[in-house]
Amino acid sequence: EQLSPEDLEESSNRYFKKMYTGEFSVPQLIDIMKDFAAQEKGSWKEQVYSRMIQNLFDECRFFPKYPPQELTTTGELFGSLINHDLVYATNLGLALRCVLEALRRQMHTKMFRFGILALEQFLERLPVWPQLCHHLTQIEHLAEAYPTYVDYARAVLRALPEEHRHSTALKQEILQNNPMPPPPARVGPGSAAPSAPGGEAPA
Repeated sequence: EQLSPEDLEESSNRYFKKMYTGEFSVPQLIDIMKDFAAQEKGSWKEQVYSRMIQNLFDECRFFPKYPPQELTTTGELFGSLINHDLVYATNLGLALRCVLEALRRQMHTKMFRFGILALEQFLERLPVWPQLCHHLTQIEHLAEAYPTYVDYARAVLRALPEEHRHSTALKQEILQNNPMPPPPARVGPGSAAPSAPGGEAPA
């Protein structure tokens, strides 16, 4: 059944709204999106899933304007989508770049917090993206605030053969042939990046 753009928009917004109002947790929404993504192409559920992903990427440039609590939820969702392979391959580079750019923002900003929350959802997947690992090791304030994350990125790069250390993405068989270090425990954004004094952190 072909849905009108208005129907798709309304359905997509309805699911996001339930997450932001607390009716769904992020893991619950991820489970719903996994189910929708697995449906036949062109089905109602698959079309709604596609629109939800598209809407999230359309919103990327507005993330700095989000209230802190909504941005926290969005960070968890964004990273979880990457972790569960729910981002289309064509958008994956943009998704990872969005997280990387957030982590390059000053510490104590709400966008840095977004970046940390997103990164924490897919820490164990970092070996798949050596180029991202390399970029993470170049962010000095990230190394100061979250040394275990940057140490892990360095350890991943050391575990890879030289020819793969600057690859954008690695196939599973390459990773299976090169044992990876265990991912670090999640620290959580609150412990190293508290909000700026006086309420809302700056963007």
